[in-house]
Amino acid sequence: MGVFSLFKTKADSNELPSPEVPDKTTTWVEAMHIEDPFEKEKMLSLAEKNAETIIERHFIYNQFIHLYYRQRNKWAHASRLCKEYCGRDIEIFPEFIEQYITENLNGDRDPEKFPLMPSFTRLIGIHEKNGDLQKAINVCRLAVDHQLRDGSEEGFESMLKRLEDQRQEAQSETFT
Repeated sequence: MGVFSLFKTKADSNELPSPEVPDKTTTWVEAMHIEDPFEKEKMLSLAEKNAETIIERHFIYNQFIHLYYRQRNKWAHASRLCKEYCGRDIEIFPEFIEQYITENLNGDRDPEKFPLMPSFTRLIGIHEKNGDLQKAINVCRLAVDHQLRDGSEEGFESMLKRLEDQRQEAQSETFT
């Protein structure tokens, strides 16, 4: 190895990315620690554009859900976007959980080891609060079908029963 090849290797490793390829500098982890909601929203948008894996996308969506839920009474668009990001996270769930099982659970499919999925719980709560019991029931059934946990002792199964009882009660009141 000649003197010039040593310098060439060093120079190659210090090259800056070209302007056409944006540097991946924003992650959901960085955004998670930002207190200002406007700044957090900007950082999460950048992180979403830079997300390379479905796992990153899941955690970004959950940060958006948390942000928009907290801002729901302050920002006109927050409630709509909270529901939208819940839906996006639920939509990617099958792909997310497969990658999560592979990368973090060494193929173990024990549902007790799955991470909590706040998008399901949040969307169920939003639909229930808005009086959309059937939508809440549909999301809850999906969570039960995926064998998810909600962090409570009762779980999605008892939540589903409670929602179905509420719907039944509401229907019987309508007919009386």
